[in-house]
Amino acid sequence: MFKKQIFQVVIMMAIALSSKSQTLRQHKDFPYPDKIRYDGACLYIDGKQTFVYSAAFHYFRTPKALWRDRFSKIKAAGFNTVETYVPWNLSELNMPEGLNDFSQVDLKDLTEWLKMAQDEFGFYTVVRPGAFICAEFAGGGYPRWLAKFRPNDIEGFWLRSADDRYLDWHDHWYKAVCKVVQKEQITSKQKGKKGIILIQIENEYNAHKTTNKAHALQRMYSCVRNAGITIPVFTCLTAETRGSKDPVLSQVFDCDNYYVGQKDAINCTQRMSDLKRQQPDAPGFVTELQGGWFSTVGGKLSEEHYSNDKHFYAIGMMSIAGGATGIFPYVFVGGTHFAGWGARGQTTTYDYNAAIRENGALSPKYYAAQNLGNFIKKYGQELIHSKGGLCSFESAPAEIVGAQRISSGGTRFVFIHNSSANQKYSGNATVKAGKGNNGQAMYNIDQDENKVLIKSKNNADTAMAAIASLSIHYDLGPMETKVLIIPPAGGADKGTWWSYSVPEAKVVSPVSFRFKTVKQYNEDTQGPWRPLFDGKSLPEMEINDLRYVRYRSNFELNKEEVSKYTRMLFNTYSRDIINMEVNGKIAPRLFPSEKWVSEVTRQRDKSFTFLKETEYDNQFDLTGLLKEGHNEVWLVYENIGHEHGYFPMEELCGIRTAGLSDGVTTIDKILKWDYSPNLSGIEHKFTDAAFDSKGWKVVPLDTTFLIPRKGNNIQPKGEQNALLTWYQAEFKLPENTGKRTWRLLINASGNGFIYINGHNIGRHWEAGPQREFYIPECWLNLKAGEKNNITLGLRQTVNGAVIRSMEIRNYDNGDS
Repeated sequence: MFKKQIFQVVIMMAIALSSKSQTLRQHKDFPYPDKIRYDGACLYIDGKQTFVYSAAFHYFRTPKALWRDRFSKIKAAGFNTVETYVPWNLSELNMPEGLNDFSQVDLKDLTEWLKMAQDEFGFYTVVRPGAFICAEFAGGGYPRWLAKFRPNDIEGFWLRSADDRYLDWHDHWYKAVCKVVQKEQITSKQKGKKGIILIQIENEYNAHKTTNKAHALQRMYSCVRNAGITIPVFTCLTAETRGSKDPVLSQVFDCDNYYVGQKDAINCTQRMSDLKRQQPDAPGFVTELQGGWFSTVGGKLSEEHYSNDKHFYAIGMMSIAGGATGIFPYVFVGGTHFAGWGARGQTTTYDYNAAIRENGALSPKYYAAQNLGNFIKKYGQELIHSKGGLCSFESAPAEIVGAQRISSGGTRFVFIHNSSANQKYSGNATVKAGKGNNGQAMYNIDQDENKVLIKSKNNADTAMAAIASLSIHYDLGPMETKVLIIPPAGGADKGTWWSYSVPEAKVVSPVSFRFKTVKQYNEDTQGPWRPLFDGKSLPEMEINDLRYVRYRSNFELNKEEVSKYTRMLFNTYSRDIINMEVNGKIAPRLFPSEKWVSEVTRQRDKSFTFLKETEYDNQFDLTGLLKEGHNEVWLVYENIGHEHGYFPMEELCGIRTAGLSDGVTTIDKILKWDYSPNLSGIEHKFTDAAFDSKGWKVVPLDTTFLIPRKGNNIQPKGEQNALLTWYQAEFKLPENTGKRTWRLLINASGNGFIYINGHNIGRHWEAGPQREFYIPECWLNLKAGEKNNITLGLRQTVNGAVIRSMEIRNYDNGDS
């Protein structure tokens, strides 16, 4: 009787689903439906129902020489797809002459990454070009120069708005990206060949407060189609496209991104059920399944976040329990913000505590993902057309939650999860379909780790209510998730349990090189200087990366002016940091505070206001520094990065105006300035692998101090005696070290960049918590006896720029 009842309900559901799908599909535009299309169940590629399992791997966060290593590991984990953001700012670094000038666009790396993924490793690919990508990346991916084109008559946000002048530039970017996508999309490939299967427009648009989003999205979609893109188009967390009846936006399907609390994995089932109800003509995709968390300056490292392998496994399984047929862990491959490309307030490391760590090691999440991949490979086809939803486990503690699905063939999948982080539970329970925690509040976690309420519909599936109850015995450790798979002809006693356990970690013996000395040289005023024209920003001078820039001014003062002017005021475009020297002496800072200057974290309280032209964001005390006659001022300007949200994305950088004052409210004497586009050390090639630092001061280091690998405010305390200080040292890796990956451990004050053999491996922030820096093995000389060069350029803070200890060490077990 039980078996017959299941089949009757399943057949009725399958007929209803098929009929509804066919009716809705008539309204969908699939230029090549035999090649790729979708319905309410899944994506169809070359006519085959496909469960998309996609790994987020950002090509710009891993050196190209290491791509194959990462791709091979993704493949071994069972993924059939990889996806990436495409950052506009890296791809079009310098300002074009106009909307129709594409001469500054360079998408070679994207093209090579796509071809390697598709042709060499057999992956389908997904492209997410933004233009706003967020991704904790500088400017959320927007180029700095774009702020130059912000119209004067705009109030509020311009970027991501529906203003057609912004959308013209958005089209400019999409036209460039789509030239690559058009060639690499699967509809341009022969049958059986891999290609791009999906393209995303915008990114989590719900989080941006602007009006008339529908118009903006219509423009984006039309641009993509007009550029010859014939694959499906999607969004994520964008209400305007979710189940839209608009003739244009109905062609776009929306997806969910799941970042949930430690105990809230069941929310993924609820939210997926909601998504599928809201747009029954599209598959349920999770385009960002939380794979970890980012780390911030002065905050905590990714490894300290609660999102461990059990949490990752639970939200993956609970998404499938809700009906997901597309899962994209974000990020699957941890990376690095080389050359300082992280957004303001972000650390150099983007390890993310991901499945594949920053150095390529496999974390416990990797094996959880591999288990999910095996589950999808074995049962994916059955699950694609299954029906299900939340269920209750009567007689079990409230922490025992889950859902179930019934395949068209009658296989019953009972997903069960222990949401307690420290309590083990076992016992007997009655599984009741069509029940569960309906109406329970659901939350997503935003970038500030705040819970954001998600509005929910009724999650009960009335069809599932007809399924008979089931008695099971469960045994679940803290945060453990299992699936009971029951064949059509049997009860719970005929079922088999699917679960995951992490393998024992491999231990690698430590190998290290301790630096006994470093050579030191203070930055100077040598090098080329050019006149700075009034109001000229750095992007207008083709300086759009995160480098340091020097400015100087020479001026004459009479006796009266010397006694009058006691302040130097600067109005920059974007609240960057300045260190200044006046007539050979360091000028004391009045504003901002030394703490802020040392840490330089994100200023969320400033994110909703533009920096006014009369607001002086760097102020210095000139008392006793000026003299009658000729005066000389020079400074180091630190571009600390573009915020990844709100008004700071719409600001240029550089010094807008600066001069002398007798107070802090107005500039009384505006000065003329020259600028040098690079530090003297860059001009003299201090960072090159072959640079000879002969003549530099030799500084001894502490070789007994145990260098902490993480922590806040544990840098050495020195005194500022220069604007920026260079350090250089050489090292040889120990012989016969085998296949290891390497990191720099350092205890130092000062903020700046670290270079290994000429490669910029990222920023050092004295505030922490990052005290170790990944050194890509492809940038090291690994052969016995070969020298490696390390150079640091550190802007001095109130603590100076002091190196106490420094060490090259391997990653102990690949999961440090």
